[in-house]
Amino acid sequence: MESANMYKELMEHRIALIAEACTTCGKCFEACPMTAYADFEGADPERVTKGVVDIIKGGAQTSEAVRWAMTCEKSGVCIDACPEDVNPREMLSYAKLKAQITRIDRGEILEASRDRFQTLSRTIRLLTGLQLEPEIYKNLTTVRHGKKNKADAVFYFGCNILQTPHILLSCMDVFDRMGLDYEVAGGVGHCCGIGHIRCGDLEGGAAMGRRSLDLFKSYNPESVITFCPTCQMQYTEFINIYSGPKEDSPPFVHITRYLVEQLEKLRTLFVRPVEKRVAIHLHGGTDGVEDNVRTILRSVPGLELVEIDQLSDHGYQCPTLHVPGAKKAVREKLFASAKSAEVDLVATVYHGCHRELCGEEGSRGVVVENFMSILGQAMGFEYPDWTKTFKLYEDMDRVLAEASELLSANGFNPETIREQLQKTLYS
Repeated sequence: MESANMYKELMEHRIALIAEACTTCGKCFEACPMTAYADFEGADPERVTKGVVDIIKGGAQTSEAVRWAMTCEKSGVCIDACPEDVNPREMLSYAKLKAQITRIDRGEILEASRDRFQTLSRTIRLLTGLQLEPEIYKNLTTVRHGKKNKADAVFYFGCNILQTPHILLSCMDVFDRMGLDYEVAGGVGHCCGIGHIRCGDLEGGAAMGRRSLDLFKSYNPESVITFCPTCQMQYTEFINIYSGPKEDSPPFVHITRYLVEQLEKLRTLFVRPVEKRVAIHLHGGTDGVEDNVRTILRSVPGLELVEIDQLSDHGYQCPTLHVPGAKKAVREKLFASAKSAEVDLVATVYHGCHRELCGEEGSRGVVVENFMSILGQAMGFEYPDWTKTFKLYEDMDRVLAEASELLSANGFNPETIREQLQKTLYS
């Protein structure tokens, strides 16, 4: 309960600071790219912003203020637009939580939180069972207490990257070649708690996040290297929820920043050119990532980086982009621009974006690869992207025929999971 109480205390403390600093000028609302998709025509920015402040203070909940909070996709565009010392993205997160918590029964919140976590767990386990040997999965997700009490870094890969294991294995291969002393932590057993928190279960989410942080700290690392943008955001913007003052926690460094900081060492590991014209699928919202990936790919011998027009201000990643019409707009703009620029491939940054976009390769005529796979090619290694391969098959009989032995080894009956696998791969 200590972490849960800390979360509530922090939230109310931050709300008080935000409510005091916010002048309800409406600049954040005016900058928000999602309002174009959510029927806000004619809405007064100052009125809507004041409505959000009212929500976080526990006051009245106007329909337009609630609607704006619910449409926030965390792109962070609003942060730069704010003339005051306010993080509007944080403000909208609290408003969304308040709106949910006050409208839904506590029992329903806990049930939704539990169901969401169980669904996530089943999905991840199924997709890893389709692609990874049981021992590899076990080694990636087992808590290693007692085996090691010091590491220079913890590579915290989150949960969902396990659905695209070739990206995860590529990261680790790069770290190994760079000589990094690190431990890995990830999987649903090491969740940051965001799924529970999004459902309104602050206690459950805070407890999960605290347990994971305690594991990271047990290795006395100089830093925690992250891949997942959600985990990075959760442990940087809301670190006090789990650990108290930020100085009590190791810094959380996104992998793209780490690679830029180690760029000279990275360059020495490239053994072959990657003769391709590459455009990057970009999202804002995570500090420095867009520029970091550009810097990393420009260092790859033979690679030509091509800038294209895209909607990078639409959310911080593809999977959480739920505002109707926005995700379709992102995809159409991305692939149209990529084809117009005659690029050889589109490089994804995040695993979630890759998972959603790689299946478009066949119909769009543009190859989709993750930037870590490109680094692997330059270093002379490559892990098969079975996620993309199976998506492009669009044939469940073929998928099961090729993966049945591995599925069985992971404890799945290929026929009884057919429907779930079909939904996971193709919906």
